[in-house]
Amino acid sequence: MVAQANPVTHLSRQAGQLSFGTDAAGYHAGRIGYPEELFDAIFARVGPGPRILEIGPGTGLSTRSLLAREPSELVAVESDPALVDYLRREISDPRLTVVNAPFPDGQVDGVFDLVVCAAAFHWLDPQPALARIHQLLRPGGIWAMWWNAYRNPTYGDPLAQAITAMLGDVALPPSEGRDGHYSLDAALHTEALTSAGFLDVQHQHYRLDRTLTAAEARALYASYSYVRALPERRRGELLDAISNLVDREFGGRAPNVVITTAYSALRGATLPT
Repeated sequence: MVAQANPVTHLSRQAGQLSFGTDAAGYHAGRIGYPEELFDAIFARVGPGPRILEIGPGTGLSTRSLLAREPSELVAVESDPALVDYLRREISDPRLTVVNAPFPDGQVDGVFDLVVCAAAFHWLDPQPALARIHQLLRPGGIWAMWWNAYRNPTYGDPLAQAITAMLGDVALPPSEGRDGHYSLDAALHTEALTSAGFLDVQHQHYRLDRTLTAAEARALYASYSYVRALPERRRGELLDAISNLVDREFGGRAPNVVITTAYSALRGATLPT
């Protein structure tokens, strides 16, 4: 009989609402921003000085890039009060308003030219979230979502392959399976957006090849919700194993493939029924 792999278990969507604020600075230090080409592609679809809504800004990795594109206003809706405090402390800009509320149920006023979500949409129930986004956009407005996927075992990344083998008992976030990130499934997301009444779905895909030291790999994985959710002893064992792997198997610098995937779509003249 062939042994069966452990079935993948997933964290609840509620798990993402508070886990990142427990160490906002650690999260920010462990992650990287997004390609400028991504913002070029999105803003090519939007007129000058847009009013923007950002869902789940986290520590502001995308917020800073959005402000650099000269919006007339940026409203950032964040459910985690610790991240709200971090954003208000770290980013001082009169165009930025940070609202501590869940999405889609929190109070958001007005109509937007652009609604975005970076690396957070998987924590939302997609159907009501997309329905609310459709309501908040003006006709012809743009919805965009994107992710950085750092663990890509099927993209020629031996570090990712080795770490994936360590995750057999770990409950992953809703966006991840053992073999990688759901953002890479273009058919899945295109169908979801089309079904929600969006038009002209566009898809961008970027690859970054870099190397990580043991400390950088540890900081990256320490920023993940599924590592933070582990009991303290298991979390420490896993992070130690990752650090040791980089030093022992890769001579202190391990390859890391980062795949950035973005989707954008147009809000039609009428709401879906």
